[in-house]
Amino acid sequence: MERQGLAELHTHLGGSVSSDTLWSLAHRQGIALPVKDFWDFDRLVTVSDPRGVPDLDALDAIYHWTELIQSSPAAVEVSVHGAIGGAYRSQGITTLELRFNPMKRNRGGERDLDHIILAAIRGLDVASLEYPHVRAGLILMMDRTFTPHQNEIIVEKAIRWAPRGVVGIDIAGPRPGGARYDYAQVQPMVEEARAAGLGVTIHVGEEGAEMGRAEIGEVLELLRPDRIGHGILAAGDAELMRELRDREVVLEICPTSNLLTKSLPDEEAVRDVFRTFVDNGVLFTIATDGPEMMRTHLRDEFDLLLRIGALTQDELTEANTRGHEASFVGGAHAAQPNTPVGR
Repeated sequence: MERQGLAELHTHLGGSVSSDTLWSLAHRQGIALPVKDFWDFDRLVTVSDPRGVPDLDALDAIYHWTELIQSSPAAVEVSVHGAIGGAYRSQGITTLELRFNPMKRNRGGERDLDHIILAAIRGLDVASLEYPHVRAGLILMMDRTFTPHQNEIIVEKAIRWAPRGVVGIDIAGPRPGGARYDYAQVQPMVEEARAAGLGVTIHVGEEGAEMGRAEIGEVLELLRPDRIGHGILAAGDAELMRELRDREVVLEICPTSNLLTKSLPDEEAVRDVFRTFVDNGVLFTIATDGPEMMRTHLRDEFDLLLRIGALTQDELTEANTRGHEASFVGGAHAAQPNTPVGR
């Protein structure tokens, strides 16, 4: 089947670059690695066990290495360029958003933050010349472990570089001490970003059961996002689903990632979440979270959802079309309703 017209809105730069490229970048920069063999390294920077990881903290440990290796302007440029080109060549993705935290790639301030961001933009620019059918953009991420001032700087940079390809902001990361995060501290920054024309997507509702659901409600009320990264816990709360539907917030759901991180226990749970959202009119699109790290690709996600009866072919096509429409990238090619999304 012809490969064209797919949309990927939720993928992290640290999870979107192939192991062989990361291996070369690490050696080129003289980074001391804990392993000497490439295949050991491959297991270090991917979720190599098909049973997944114990929790999101274990996933953060993998990101530690990919973010470290990408912590230079040269490495960021190569990574962005490679991720965009790879997405188009292997999956036919024509709308792509890459998200990353620039402060996790400047070695604690050793590297200039603007240089890191501009390197990502250079990678974006070169990829746009090589792959003119692809409309891609960058999302800069705040972090829940950062101080408000650090997050404020990230938003300021996102606004500054918006004319050059930064299209949105996000916040993710572990919650300090496992406590519920106070989203009020980033509300002014989010409002400033929105006023500047940037899209707003927030990582929330992936874990934590009742606390996670409470956070979804808080995020909807305080931050008024256009989209939510994951948000799967809303499937257990009728009121939250009504709010999502009424506000037309689009969830970015990553099925394989949710299985590998134990956010969803099995394929039956994946099917139940999707059927619940469909039945309650909750809008969503399908994503990978990071194809290389998760050892999956967007078409694998479609195949999974079709195989387990989570979505029909028409519902998959609708979700893909919605991905183009919900993208923060201006002028993104909208997929036609009959665009094939299966193999």
